[in-house]
Amino acid sequence: MKRRTFHMPNDLRHVDRTVLSMKACVEPSLGASALLRFEISVTEALVNLVKHATTSDAAAPIDIELHDADNAVCVEICDPVGAAPFDVRDHAPSQNAADPLAENGRGLGLIVHCTDHIAYGPKADRMCLSLTISKSGD
Repeated sequence: MKRRTFHMPNDLRHVDRTVLSMKACVEPSLGASALLRFEISVTEALVNLVKHATTSDAAAPIDIELHDADNAVCVEICDPVGAAPFDVRDHAPSQNAADPLAENGRGLGLIVHCTDHIAYGPKADRMCLSLTISKSGD
């Protein structure tokens, strides 16, 4: 079981680089389908957090912990200090309800659709989103 920690600046320009670094860590553990679901869900979660989280400190980093366990990969994304709580599960539209041609509005549904388990709750002084991608079923 491997754990890695990432600290991403709260800036869209750093999302791709961070996701690619995380993807490289889990690539040996995940099949093609699970790896794609990992990449989609983590990218959407980080983009939404950077774009929409209101925080008292715009320069506060986003802390991410990656855990490669026996049966699944878990990503824990902690909101920047001072960000208002936002539980993806309460706001994600059904994939059937999303307009497939819309430029925006599908990200939360993709996160829910691409992960096997989602949790959201407090950790120390922040709220954290936990995304789990199963290694089986690929």
